[in-house]
Amino acid sequence: MKAIEVKNLTFSYDRKVNAVDNISFTVEKGEVFGFLGPSGAGKSTTIKLLTRLLMPQVDRVFILGQDMAKADHKFMRKIGISFENDVLYPALTGYENLYFHAKLYGINKQEIKDVMKTLDIWDARDKLASQYSKGMKTRLVLARALVTRPEILFLDEPTSGMDPDIAAYVRKVLKDLNKQGTTMFVTTHDMHEAEQLCDRIAFFNSGKIVDIDTPESYKKRYGESRILFKVDDAIIAVDRKNKEELLRLIEHDQWSSIHSREATLEEIFIKVVGRGLKDGE
Repeated sequence: MKAIEVKNLTFSYDRKVNAVDNISFTVEKGEVFGFLGPSGAGKSTTIKLLTRLLMPQVDRVFILGQDMAKADHKFMRKIGISFENDVLYPALTGYENLYFHAKLYGINKQEIKDVMKTLDIWDARDKLASQYSKGMKTRLVLARALVTRPEILFLDEPTSGMDPDIAAYVRKVLKDLNKQGTTMFVTTHDMHEAEQLCDRIAFFNSGKIVDIDTPESYKKRYGESRILFKVDDAIIAVDRKNKEELLRLIEHDQWSSIHSREATLEEIFIKVVGRGLKDGE
């Protein structure tokens, strides 16, 4: 049984333009699957359809074998959702936000304490959510997603607004959860995030999946590996397959440094999709 199976999923807000346009894909249990695309491409809409925040058509979205068009409250405990946007109760404390959510699913107070400590926000438990920084709010939303110990975790820009050191810590928490068997579906326009976390990545643009592959395979298929020579004050890039030019430069007694360089996933995304990750619709 697949963790996630999507079949010919389409959705439109206005019945004129498809925000999600006939997409199909599967995610294996224990996999971290990335949905990589620019802002406005339809990533958040896809997550909402997968998690029933927007109602999908019957027989289009299956989570752990369950048709999400027919999923009940009991089943929803098996999934956790962490959105980039602030979806907290600002007049409640951090702890009260989690307690309210946990009570809906019969979760005990110890789970709340554990998850807040894991995400390093326990000391701010009695602080109003409205007083949290953006990075702390992101961690509190993630804590709410984790408090039910879900089998599948949906993450929308999981480290948005965090300082680099906190973002690195949160990625480690997510990697540890994945090692314990948690399947993850990650939407992001942050290429570093995708490369750090994901086993496979779907390139997504204008509501369509353009390609699906592993980060390594993308680089092999589309990337150009180059050798960079610093000669005097100039940087000379040479394709590593061009042996004659490489030997000529190596024998040149004025180079001061040599570095290898692979194409980045962002460069490959632009080559495949034709637009950058930070482009709007």
